[in-house]
Amino acid sequence: MNAVFTIVAKNYIGLAKVLERSALANSNCNFYIIVADEFDNNQRERYELSDNILVAKEVLTIHDELWEEMAFKYSLVEFCTAIKPACFSYFFQEKKYEKVIYLDPDIYVFNSLEPVFNTLENCSILLTPHITTMQTPFKGDYPDHLFLLNGTFNLGFLGLKKSAAATQLLAWWDNRLQNECFADNDKGTLTDQKWITMLPSFFAAPVMTISFDKGLNVAPWNYFERKIINVEGKNFVAARDSSNEVNQTPLVFVHFSGYDYRSFSANVVAHKKDDFKNYDDLAPVFEEYATALKNGDIEKYLGELYSYNQFENGVNILSIQRRIFRRLLDEGKRFSAPFSVEKNSYYHLLESKKLVDYSKTSADRVTNKTIPAFEKKLRLINVFLKMFKKLVGIRKYSMFMRFLKRYAREENQIFLIDKELGGKMQ
Repeated sequence: MNAVFTIVAKNYIGLAKVLERSALANSNCNFYIIVADEFDNNQRERYELSDNILVAKEVLTIHDELWEEMAFKYSLVEFCTAIKPACFSYFFQEKKYEKVIYLDPDIYVFNSLEPVFNTLENCSILLTPHITTMQTPFKGDYPDHLFLLNGTFNLGFLGLKKSAAATQLLAWWDNRLQNECFADNDKGTLTDQKWITMLPSFFAAPVMTISFDKGLNVAPWNYFERKIINVEGKNFVAARDSSNEVNQTPLVFVHFSGYDYRSFSANVVAHKKDDFKNYDDLAPVFEEYATALKNGDIEKYLGELYSYNQFENGVNILSIQRRIFRRLLDEGKRFSAPFSVEKNSYYHLLESKKLVDYSKTSADRVTNKTIPAFEKKLRLINVFLKMFKKLVGIRKYSMFMRFLKRYAREENQIFLIDKELGGKMQ
């Protein structure tokens, strides 16, 4: 049989199960949920995990030291995507599957995946672009320059067939993601996804297929080009800017990226993009997904903490601490157990420099939407900067702003720990 898998932290297992039910209801395949973090014994007993829920650390061939480094230096999303090549290799090598599909946990399958597996009969790598329509002027809800940052292809979906090409891809991709799976615009990376932009330089047809099927990976960034048409209870996709609805394709799966799942299950469609355009034709798929979420048990897991968000003593790990750790690795410095709080540990070093935050709520969760009176505070900062510009003049002010952008990179805050390394910027 063919396999489909997703990767989640513990708190998204319920969401992954909703995806699982939709995939199995429409396709003849085996489905697996890879859990990127870890369970304690109480959690294992409480959840009675089924055999298709696999703990990544227990099944993947990533040695312990590298696992600890990756789990510490990467954020939750970065880490879940960094282990994706190793998961594919596991299903090919250990489980002996011939065709494997990866789907993000916030995807819902509306129709059979068999056409996708059938496409993999004639290719080894199957990708879907973010958008498939060239427009002048561009009418999308997301500015199209964002695709230059995020990459040509959306890695919420990837199909691979066991082959020499897939083996070559996975070895290359895994090697890059061990150290460069950061969401870092300055370095030109966006987790695992941006690397795949390079694949057309390495693989040609028929080894690699780029699918222009609008029924695959329908998502907020391409709603503007894809219209949902419901015919006798079946969902189809047609070009939104065309009056010709004859050229339709079955809706296979929708990627509900950026939505609030608690709100969704309460029939409230809330997207993190405040000015997101509402398309009436999407109502049937929203309703079906909302029903699936209600009937699922997503609330059961949502309260679980990500295992790699805290040091061993429960203190929250900040993004700046992860990025400084990354910089230390780049400089050849190693900590055998980065989550440890023992003497001579990374935590001990941070504590000695007064770089540990003991607050119960991580500072990384604070945004302009959660800061009280944010606009008022912003105006005060603007007043200060105007005074600074008046003091130094526009030329030096401009130079300072350009310098500040580079200086503000979290990796370059290494001077807080190491005076010598602080003299070298990345």
